[in-house]
Parts: sequence; C-alpha cells; structure tokens
Amino acid sequence: MKRTWLALAAGLVAAALLSPAVHAQGEIRVSTAAPDNSPLSDAFRSIKAHMEAKFPGAIRMSVHTASSLFRQGTELPAMQRGNLEMASPVTFEIEAQVPEYGVFSAAYLFRDADHLIRTFRSDIGSEYYSDVASRMGVVIVDTAYLGTRTINLNNDRKIEKPADLAGTKMRMPPGAAFQVLAKTLGATPVAMPITEVYLGLKTGQIDGQDNPTNMTRDWKFHEVTRQVVLTRHLVQPVFIAMAKPAFDRLSAAQQAELRAATREAIDIQIAKTLQDEKSAVETFRAAGIRISEPDSTAFRAAVFKEYEASGMMARWKPGLLARIQAVR
Repeated sequence: MKRTWLALAAGLVAAALLSPAVHAQGEIRVSTAAPDNSPLSDAFRSIKAHMEAKFPGAIRMSVHTASSLFRQGTELPAMQRGNLEMASPVTFEIEAQVPEYGVFSAAYLFRDADHLIRTFRSDIGSEYYSDVASRMGVVIVDTAYLGTRTINLNNDRKIEKPADLAGTKMRMPPGAAFQVLAKTLGATPVAMPITEVYLGLKTGQIDGQDNPTNMTRDWKFHEVTRQVVLTRHLVQPVFIAMAKPAFDRLSAAQQAELRAATREAIDIQIAKTLQDEKSAVETFRAAGIRISEPDSTAFRAAVFKEYEASGMMARWKPGLLARIQAVR
C-alpha cells in the first residue's frame, strides 16, 4: 500500500511538472499608485479584461489602484521578492539599481509624449528592457505616458525662475533621484507617499507637489492648491512591468497576447492622458486657481547645470543622451 501511495504521489508531481504554464498559474495581481479613475488604471483593467477573455479560466488578474495593495515605492521590490506579479514602476525606481540609465529620469529630456514613446519603441527601449530584465528580474512589457509633471503650490507667490522656489517644501515621491530633481528646480524636497499629500498641503507640512495636471485633479489636490506653475519639467514614462518569474510562467502565446493587449491599452491611455491634462487645466481655471507659465529656459539650464556639477551626468551611459535627443 505504501508503495502504491508513493507511486501515485510521484505521478502527481510529474504531471504537475509536465502541465503547460496555462494550468500552473495563480492570480496575477497588479499594484499601482495611479488613482482609480486615471487612464493608467483603465489601461490595466483593459489588459485584465483582454487576457481573461482570451484565456478563460487559465488567467486571472486583479487590479489594485491608489496604492491599496502596496505603498508607492514598494511595488518594485515586492516584484523582485516574488510577492507581487505586476506593477507600474517609473524610471527613478529602476535607476537606483541600473544607474547608467539615470538619464531617463532627467528633467527636460523628452520634448513631448510622442518623443517619449518613439524613444522607448526604438532600439534604445529594447536595450533598456533587456538590461532591466537580466539585472533586475523585471520584464517591462511596454511603456506608457504618465503625464508631464508640473509644480503645484498652496500659495500664489510669483514663480519665474528656480530661485523663486527657494525655501519651498515640495513633496516628491520616495527615492533619492526624485529628491535631486526637486533641488535642481530650486525647491526643498520632502519625501512623502502620494496618499499623504492632500493632508500635507492642507496643513502646510508641504508647500507644493509636482504631478501631471490630471493627477493633481484626480487626487483632488487642486482643492488645497492656489497656484499651478506650468514648468512642464518632466515628460514622464511609466512602465507596465511584470516580475520575470511570473512572466516566464506564461506560455509563449500568453506572453505575445499580453504584449499585444498592453500595446492596445497603452495607445488608448496615452490619448486619454493628453486630453485629461488639458481638461484638468480648465478645471483649475474654473475653480479660480492661478495658472502661471514661466519661461522654461531658466529651469532647463539650472537642472542640467546641477546634473553636471553633481556628477550625475558622468554616470549616464555614454552617448545615450545624444541618442535620445536625436529621436524624431
């Protein structure tokens, strides 16, 4: 009897090992800091619907928005530890582990959303994706457009150049590179999760924050904002990323379908985000929020001067900045 049970157990183990990936998967959980009503959250829900319809019973996905599953800044290590399957990391988080690609986090790097997307859909993006997968164990499925970050203040002091932001306590997401960005803009950085920003602005713990205009609206930060300064300092990519072990468990057909579904969802997300950013500014005007638009020349010069003086540019992959600037 004992031999019979051992043989049965061995057979079950062998069957499990030989079963295709389509039967060996658990739930694919997505964690994002994006608010629930954002185009990025819609993109993840579109991917979920597509994959579950294409592979009924084989793939299950759940989308957790507004940092409801993992706090902002903790999703990437969670994927690397095997505690999370999918997330939406940004360049600043990846730069901490692959510093030669820090140029992707530079202010005033991309001209606009089109330049950003063309860059990541070129051989530049392919090289980046390959290095991130091999060195970090994270597969970037595709790149989306988070929006163009701009400065939002709970006061109406006139801002025309970086020096005008001296003494301004500006919230930045966790991470050293984000703190450097605030300093290059002339402000004093305060690391803070996005879920704490509203109260921080309301109580004066911080004087401002930088986010795309639509995210400022979607998180309702405009309710405690008196001025939006359209510095447009960071045309920001955001990645649809998956832990490599989880991606590798997908069959080749599922991987291909995931990439196709993600590209389709991202194209819609980009168009919606661009429109959302415009409509958010109109919302601010209607609410009586001051909209100012300083000449970006002084800001651009200040940030690159600081990047060079601090030695950051010396760490960037040689020639990469020029290659990005040459993308048309």
